[in-house]
Amino acid sequence: MLRFSVNKSEIAKKISIASSSIGSRTVDPILQCLLFKPTDGHISIYGTDLQTSVISLVRVGEYEGNESFAVDAELIDDIVSNQSEEEVIFEYSNGKLLVKSGKAKYNISTISDIERFPIIEIDNGGVRFSIDTSILEEMLERVSFCASSESAMRALNGVYWEVHGGFLRLVASDGYRLALAEQKLDIDSEFDFILALKSVKELEKLVSSTTEPTINIVYDHSIVSFSAGDVTMVVRTVEETFPDYKRVLPKAFKTRVVLNSDDFSEALKRVMVISKRGNEKVQLKITDDVMELSSQSPDFGEAIENIPVTKDGEDLIVNFNPKFLSEAVKHIGEKEIEFNFVDNINPLQINPRNVEGYIYIVLPVRA
Repeated sequence: MLRFSVNKSEIAKKISIASSSIGSRTVDPILQCLLFKPTDGHISIYGTDLQTSVISLVRVGEYEGNESFAVDAELIDDIVSNQSEEEVIFEYSNGKLLVKSGKAKYNISTISDIERFPIIEIDNGGVRFSIDTSILEEMLERVSFCASSESAMRALNGVYWEVHGGFLRLVASDGYRLALAEQKLDIDSEFDFILALKSVKELEKLVSSTTEPTINIVYDHSIVSFSAGDVTMVVRTVEETFPDYKRVLPKAFKTRVVLNSDDFSEALKRVMVISKRGNEKVQLKITDDVMELSSQSPDFGEAIENIPVTKDGEDLIVNFNPKFLSEAVKHIGEKEIEFNFVDNINPLQINPRNVEGYIYIVLPVRA
């Protein structure tokens, strides 16, 4: 048996966090469950989809018994979150779970064969390092949107992590654009791995929801764990090789343009009114102090707008998918940005004017 009482707000939060790893479709009922397991004065709540496991620790004053149980995640989340009282009592015995709070009482069936519940374990001998939560959150936000949404493209359907030369670099690409963010770390080891996009999104939720100032990371070859206080996320890495991103980074530029990101974003938004009704293409025409943005549609006409820029180098006419430009500028989040062009065929590099640590690469489209 197992009996414990806990604060409703505390356990509701931890149930929600653990549930985030559970897949939406599975043929095995055990994978739709959360496992509750008493350990060292607290209750551990496990959720998994076999790729990602989340372990939330719930601190309880005392508990009786030492049995574990697995219960449908959506059901227990619904029950706990709808209680009006702050105290929730859990009593598990002989395959049945009793949940009580105030005048409410629930008798719930559980999964009896909890030995089948899969838990991803990590070796404590792995490489350990830490990073400020706010920095990791910013790095993930600045690259993950460039990852491919096609699950069949396993090497690109995620974020590449590279630790090399004392830097952590996160890279994502869908084959048409690429985002790179880097941060100096106090680490001597060198390694790399890919995290699937679904796992990255769950990590983003963990990082954005925690109040812990630091994320502790342990890398153990095929498995990586991320710990933030009472919550640990354990992820299997993707067994694929990420393309050599350094090959697509431009080495020299013929045209450099400095512009105001707000001016560009607003002009692009207005020109996209036509482009989204046409060929999903925007032309940039760059002269000495002006960038002309234009788009055409055979059925709806043409849109043209000019913005002031500072140009260094050759005049240029080049075409892009406007969505890729818009998202890159949005995620830079700086007022003054640089567009660095090789020509109208090779990738454009976009980066903030006076901030180091991240760049975007966008391929032009044919005229």
